[in-house]
Amino acid sequence: MRLDAVAIVPAGGAARRLGVQAGRGKAAVTCGGRTFLELVCSTVAGEVSRVIVVAAPGGSLPEASVAVEVIRDSAAGAGPLAAIRDGLVYAVVATPPPRLAVLCSCDLPFVAPGVVRLLLERAAAPGVRWALPEVAGHPQPLLSVLAVDLLPEIEAFLASGGRSLRGLAATIARDAPRAVATVDADELRTVDPPLDSFRDVDTPEDLAVVERLAAARRRGG
Repeated sequence: MRLDAVAIVPAGGAARRLGVQAGRGKAAVTCGGRTFLELVCSTVAGEVSRVIVVAAPGGSLPEASVAVEVIRDSAAGAGPLAAIRDGLVYAVVATPPPRLAVLCSCDLPFVAPGVVRLLLERAAAPGVRWALPEVAGHPQPLLSVLAVDLLPEIEAFLASGGRSLRGLAATIARDAPRAVATVDADELRTVDPPLDSFRDVDTPEDLAVVERLAAARRRGG
């Protein structure tokens, strides 16, 4: 466990395409009998000192078996980057403030501890401010690790009208190419061979796939 790291779990998604009951959201969706929120938080809690869940205003959250700190989006519906900003603002009040933040969306039920550890290691390297996985040619910022001192850049990007995490990463890399360390699929497979950590759930079809995978894991398949 890294005592200088926290996890920020955006959990404000409404999950309308999944047909989730209004006010519950993706965090309450279950996979293998456990909620997405429980699956994600129980994994990241083993690697960091604190888990901060950023939820939609007024929405309910399922309970987690590990200690989590729940805050509410300051700008409802503004997207995950704004939620991450809120989580960082909350995190840096601590003394001493954390150095690193694991970003992990609540709809990644198979996030592997080894992936979290690998990203933390890469993000802690000299000159690196964001360890950013790339899978199938696409950056995966919603499972990544960034330096908490990127908060001013995040604030400026949001103030300019930016909302895309990938756009933020591109802006940072443009200004300081070595600051964003890409972690490619081959390296990720050393700790998660099927890359299931990056299997997010947006549709009923996605959910059916992860349910089948969860059943196979329970059978030892």
